[in-house]
Amino acid sequence: MFSNYIGYCHIKSYFCASCSYGHIMSRIKLIEKLIHFNEMAIFYPQLRRFYKQYLAGTKPVILDVGANNGQSIDFFLRVSRDAVIHAFEPNKNLYAKLVKQYAPNPNVHIYNLGVSNTTGKLVFNESVMDTTSTFEELNMDSNYLKQKSKILGVAPEDIIKESYEVEVTTLHHFITSKGIDKIDVLKIDTEGHEYKCLQGLFGGMPKYNAGIIQLEQHHDDMYANKTTEEEIMHLLHNNGYGVYKRIRHGFGGIDEVMYKQ
Repeated sequence: MFSNYIGYCHIKSYFCASCSYGHIMSRIKLIEKLIHFNEMAIFYPQLRRFYKQYLAGTKPVILDVGANNGQSIDFFLRVSRDAVIHAFEPNKNLYAKLVKQYAPNPNVHIYNLGVSNTTGKLVFNESVMDTTSTFEELNMDSNYLKQKSKILGVAPEDIIKESYEVEVTTLHHFITSKGIDKIDVLKIDTEGHEYKCLQGLFGGMPKYNAGIIQLEQHHDDMYANKTTEEEIMHLLHNNGYGVYKRIRHGFGGIDEVMYKQ
């Protein structure tokens, strides 16, 4: 979600150019808090109004691909306290935090898995800002990446603090193995890996009506093998989905796009 905080460029003037690691992490935490406040004030109220209407009278089943710190889990539980949520988080530390956080709720299921177009293992790139961790390779020639690095106070090559293999599954395999016969919302926020997640949903039979497919649409050259919005829309169109609703984030030029069959 770094597009959301590109607008905070002026913050860097408050920090020295040669910060220690501790200062850099404090800087990142501050930016994360500013993003959160902005999202809570501008973006989430619009999203809540949409889902309050769309999910009214249901006990929704939610698939949250890219759970991060549980932002979407909390959001959907506020929309419907009876929601059944299956959440995927490949970051090993965030996974442990989520398991502890939601242990009292039997309707929330946390999986230390990535989601892609294949099963097995993939290399996960953990970012200094955990909301932007990804399975994708960074585009080191990206002006966007260079701007992001300046804001965060790290060199472009240090944006990724650790890379390690994690287990991945496809949505088709997961849904089949769990015997899930209803999906009301499939939310995917995987920092450039959304197309491969969708390939893993549509790559087998039967075809699933996932209700709403919610994707965060970026408009930058952050990743080496970027999939365009047109390619995503084409894949979804071929499987019977069209754009149903767009909600603009607070700033940064990104949309949350809801697709529906």
